Amino acid sequence: MKTILVFRHLDIESLGLWEEVALEHGVSFHYYDTYKEDFPSNLEEYSHLVILGGPQSVNEIEKYSFINRELEIIETFIKSGKPIVGVGLGAQMLAKVLGSRVYKSVPEIGWIEITMTRYALIDYLFSHFPKTLRVFTWHEETFDLPHGALRLAYNEWVPNQAFVYQKYVYALQFHLEMTPTMLLRWRNFYKNKDIRRPSIEGLPGFVPDGMYLPSSYEFFKRFLTIPREGEADEKS
Repeated sequence: MKTILVFRHLDIESLGLWEEVALEHGVSFHYYDTYKEDFPSNLEEYSHLVILGGPQSVNEIEKYSFINRELEIIETFIKSGKPIVGVGLGAQMLAKVLGSRVYKSVPEIGWIEITMTRYALIDYLFSHFPKTLRVFTWHEETFDLPHGALRLAYNEWVPNQAFVYQKYVYALQFHLEMTPTMLLRWRNFYKNKDIRRPSIEGLPGFVPDGMYLPSSYEFFKRFLTIPREGEADEKS
């Protein structure tokens, strides 16, 4: 049976929409609160890895002692050839492990439009996306494209919105897992924070377009069926 290892960096984070997709396809998942130094003892038990977002910066290693250990586990998982997806902070962690710079960017908080690249047209997880898609985002940092990775999505302000590395490692700067309940939790948690968004007042609401939910569902369904690196060759 497939089991997803989920790294969480704040208790208001979750798989959201993707929980339902996993359960519908008979896939279990196990949350580890890495920010509490909560880590798995045996990686062999897990078929997939999802690295969720969070308010921390991957560059704040001295402030957050768990980051180094998490990066080590991510690197091990990449070497295992098992499917991985990182969102928000999780995407930045993947970029860091793959040798890229993570740095301050134009803050993106709320619903934005991203555009798919030509590589997305032939990618297993992205080929069903429309040319442009309205997605939710909440970040103040971004990353350079890692060596050997392919850019899958971009916009005017953040050129690296998503990438794939070796066909089984996916980094999303945006969030496809959002639900109204999750967003309400985020709004309550961050309501007293100093949130700066150009020309926008207040915190965002749940206002996706008609393609967001089906795109999210199909993305994660395909993620659950990515063959492990080398499996296709072994079966042929």
